[in-house]
Amino acid sequence: TYNEMRSTVTDGYFNMLQADNIQKLSAESVTRLEDHLKNVQAQYDVGVVAKVDVLRSQVELANAKQTLIQAENAYQVAEANMNKIVGLPMDTTLKLDNLLVYNAYDKNMDDCLAYAAEHRPELMQAKYGVDAAKGALLVARSGHMPQVSASATQALGSDHWLGDNRTKWYAGINVKMNVFDTGVTLSKIHGAEADLKKAEETYRDTVNAVNLDVRSNYLGLREAEKRISTTKLAVEQADEDYRIAQLRYMSGVGTNTDVLDAQVALTQAKTNYTKALYDYNTSKTALETSIGVPMSNPATAVKVQAAKTAKAVKAAEEKTEEAAK
Repeated sequence: TYNEMRSTVTDGYFNMLQADNIQKLSAESVTRLEDHLKNVQAQYDVGVVAKVDVLRSQVELANAKQTLIQAENAYQVAEANMNKIVGLPMDTTLKLDNLLVYNAYDKNMDDCLAYAAEHRPELMQAKYGVDAAKGALLVARSGHMPQVSASATQALGSDHWLGDNRTKWYAGINVKMNVFDTGVTLSKIHGAEADLKKAEETYRDTVNAVNLDVRSNYLGLREAEKRISTTKLAVEQADEDYRIAQLRYMSGVGTNTDVLDAQVALTQAKTNYTKALYDYNTSKTALETSIGVPMSNPATAVKVQAAKTAKAVKAAEEKTEEAAK
């Protein structure tokens, strides 16, 4: 439950970071198109370009503003969702301290699989199920074994005090074995054997499911890691392409379409880079959840913090009493 809660909170936080980045990218796109529209309008006013360039730039700016409105709404929804996850009022304004960044993950797949085998809660639960089924089978088989009981009693032979030497002891051992039970015990044994096989199959299926979960998340992490490097290079290239397209248009050797296409390509490249960072961080969270990241025992942490708080309060009360004296 703790691992699932940790995963939910982390994913909600990264969703909010992603929405914030997309909102900023949309605002950058609007700013670039506004600046470009000013240049196009200035050239149109002096008769250098045609009216169609102005109209096309205005349409692109309107579309970019619509995208910005959608991005702002998506951020507000992500913020409200984060407030719900952590238990804050829905209208609480949150300030993000972190950014979507790339921090290398140095564990290989074998390490993750080995760690999951030791720490994944579902595996422990399935293993305990097998142990319980084995114990139930032993209990069922005990029906074919003799039942042994022993007893000891002490008695007096008169209603007068006879002294310690007149005390009598009786001891006995009773052995009982059920030979004919019309197959009831055998039926219980067969049922327990079936339950054991079912528990063993559940354990094997859980092992396979955990391995698949770990492998999928690990491969997703590495795939997003590769996209980070390629999209980062694409952002640099798209930024240079947009700068050149602007200079060519201002010099009269390029077209308005070249500038707008370069602007779209730049926004897309930055969006892809942000998406790669988001996928990498969320994949890392999913991988940590799938391998069963150990918790530092939240209950113990709360008790320790409570003890520290109580100690601090007591010290403050003692100082207050001394000051009063």
